Amino acid sequence: MKNLLKKLNLFTDETRIQDVLFLVGIFVFIAILIIGLFPGKNVMIVKSQEFFIYAVMTVPLVAALYFIVMSLRRHLYTEPAQFGSSIRKKMAMAFVFVAILPSLPIVLTSNYLLNQTLSGLIFDKTSQALTEAVSMSNEPVVQMKLGIHREMEALKYQLDNRTLSVDFREGREYLRSIYTKKGMTLFIFNFFPGEKGNALWRVDPVSEDFEKNFMDFFRIAGFDDGIRIDKLSIQEIDFLAGSLRYKQYLLVLCKNIPEDIAKRAQIFTDSLADHKRLANTINELKSNSGMYLFGLMLFIVLVSVLMSLYLSKNITKPVLKLSEAAQDVAKGNFDVSLYRESEDELGTLFKSFNRMVYELNRNRKIIYQKQRLEAWREMARQVVHEIKNPLTPIRLSAERIRKQFSENHPDIKNIVLTGTETIIEEIGVLMNILSEFTEFARLPEMKPMKTDINALLESCVKFFSSHEQIHFHTIIDKQIPEIYIDKRLMKQTLNNLIQNAIDAVGVEGNIFVNSAYVAVNGTGLVRIIIRDDGIGIKEFDKDKIFTPGFSTKSSGRGIGLAIVEKIIMEHRGEITCKSEYGKGTEFIIDLPIDTNEGQNHGKNTDR
Repeated sequence: MKNLLKKLNLFTDETRIQDVLFLVGIFVFIAILIIGLFPGKNVMIVKSQEFFIYAVMTVPLVAALYFIVMSLRRHLYTEPAQFGSSIRKKMAMAFVFVAILPSLPIVLTSNYLLNQTLSGLIFDKTSQALTEAVSMSNEPVVQMKLGIHREMEALKYQLDNRTLSVDFREGREYLRSIYTKKGMTLFIFNFFPGEKGNALWRVDPVSEDFEKNFMDFFRIAGFDDGIRIDKLSIQEIDFLAGSLRYKQYLLVLCKNIPEDIAKRAQIFTDSLADHKRLANTINELKSNSGMYLFGLMLFIVLVSVLMSLYLSKNITKPVLKLSEAAQDVAKGNFDVSLYRESEDELGTLFKSFNRMVYELNRNRKIIYQKQRLEAWREMARQVVHEIKNPLTPIRLSAERIRKQFSENHPDIKNIVLTGTETIIEEIGVLMNILSEFTEFARLPEMKPMKTDINALLESCVKFFSSHEQIHFHTIIDKQIPEIYIDKRLMKQTLNNLIQNAIDAVGVEGNIFVNSAYVAVNGTGLVRIIIRDDGIGIKEFDKDKIFTPGFSTKSSGRGIGLAIVEKIIMEHRGEITCKSEYGKGTEFIIDLPIDTNEGQNHGKNTDR
């Protein structure tokens, strides 16, 4: 896919291609979720409005996911220096994808199985059977209703034809006795309808069972000129009541429904109602199960994000501690020690790191002692060599004075004066030699302080600018911050290098002095370059220039560059030399930009 987009030249930027592929992946992911989680809604996508609504609702979700992940992704690639943050975010994203990828098929499978299981709980035949059972159980009640309706029609007919009468008590008693024989009860009330309720009262003082309950019902019931059949439940007993208005009377004919018939009908009616409620609940669950599972998946993603942030922090925190400790060791602090309570792999790594630091420190001390002894041996050889030269004229002068004195030479006075002058002069040479070697062996204690290295460099150049035929070319980087150095020792170093450049140039030439801010392996450095176009250094002498006692000058002691190297090393810096014989020499000094007030600078231990 990525190669196809490149061939079509639709996107030339690698990041843009990845963004497009990621966006397509999100849409595919959401589409799979919708199709898998809402199967009942998208069987006929064209006819389904709910599927369209859910699809539209996912657009802001897709956009939100896209922008969140893209911002995190660009943040990772635009800030590579933040090691811990980058690793933590990458691990968090990895945990999230590990949580999402297996949860997607699980959620889709669960949704499918849930829908299949719910569909198996409801059958159309069950609903039809219950409906038929209700109809069959209500058949006796229907027949009773029809019987009461026929009785009421017959009663109305006879009253209209004056065959029977309710205007007299004898006629009313006669009707009651007839219906009592038929298993029914007849109530006769005086009746006057009203807007807020009907007015009823007994015609005869005789009171029947449940008469008051029927009166309460018919006081609020509506009437017309026809026959009305009602089913009433009074004190857990079911009745069928037929009512008829005749003149100012209300005739109510009621019959008790047998208990077994009522219970049977109620059982089937309740079962049918329960079945319908269950069917509605299952249909609702089937319709919304996808949404529920979708919400569950979002909850899983949220929990996985939080857990991934927590776990990644616990994992990267010791890694960051290890990185900081390694940086401290790189700065020369060998007192670093890491501790971890758990005996896991990181605990083992911490122990290995502590062991490594211990071995490095021990080997460093051993190597330092060996180098120190070797340096003193070399210095002793150089001192012996330098001392032999002035000792010869001293010895010769002393022997000459002694000889001439023993022979009573007439010019003994001049001989003594000449000899002693020679001896004093050579002793002065010896004192200078000892002074130079003492200076190398015992530099003053460093006192680092915040210093503008550019100003120091410019002052050194200005000090030597009196040479008319030697031209200085200075390029200063104004972005260099102040650094912690011993100003006096660093000035001595720069003066020494500039003086060497002047000696190499001779009467006329050019000296280039530059300063710049550079980054090496993520560490900020101040780089100072002093270059000349003098005679240069021969190839076989390049490796010896920092050795105490070695010099290409006839009058040199070979101590100056050794002192320069020692001062730079005390500042935890580095000095290198590039030279081509006949074309010139270049010295490069790299000094660290330290923000901890120089407490990690080296100290002169040769005391």
